[in-house]
Amino acid sequence: MGIRSRLLANLGLKLLSVVLAVFLWAVVLGEQKVEVTRTVPLEITNLPRDLILVNDPPDSLEVRLRGPKTLVTTLASREVDLEGLPKSFVEGENVIAIRPETVRVPRGIEVVEVTPRRVRVVLDAMAVREVEVSPRVEGAPAKGFALKRVTSTPARIRMAGPKNELRRLTRVYTVPISLDGQTASFTTRAMLEPAGRQIRALDEVPIIVGVEIGSKRS
Repeated sequence: MGIRSRLLANLGLKLLSVVLAVFLWAVVLGEQKVEVTRTVPLEITNLPRDLILVNDPPDSLEVRLRGPKTLVTTLASREVDLEGLPKSFVEGENVIAIRPETVRVPRGIEVVEVTPRRVRVVLDAMAVREVEVSPRVEGAPAKGFALKRVTSTPARIRMAGPKNELRRLTRVYTVPISLDGQTASFTTRAMLEPAGRQIRALDEVPIIVGVEIGSKRS
């Protein structure tokens, strides 16, 4: 059988398949329309390397959809996607408007509402600053003894973080060092307390705290 004969032999089946598909699609579109809500991930990308994200934008959006019951109830979250997000960001506040038309959904489904409608992305420049190390102490030496002096080596340390947050930082503290029952001077290695969510120490050196304890009579 030639190619033309085979094509003609299958033509009826092909036409039937097309008619059946159109019929099923018409049945689906004619169904009662319902609404569902899907959670769509929101990924903030393309951030400049020299800027730091300093706020907490949502990591997902709630999208309310309307369409034929068969379509919307079987719709997977991966079939709902965001388009038109900014390609670049600048230092300071960036506001992203989330409109229904920025949400891509399969044919036959309508985007009713997106929550939230606006997303704030606040960026700050990275900065470095040298600040004082201030040891914390707690408790009291043994009876008859007193705390004379507390020192830190190094006395200052370089910290890096968002410019505006770092500007307000004048010192960093160690975790508390207990003096309870001490009768003599001692040194100890101490960790630094967190200075801010995105502030970190650049100088990876141990913090050695010297605690001088003496008699109350001296």
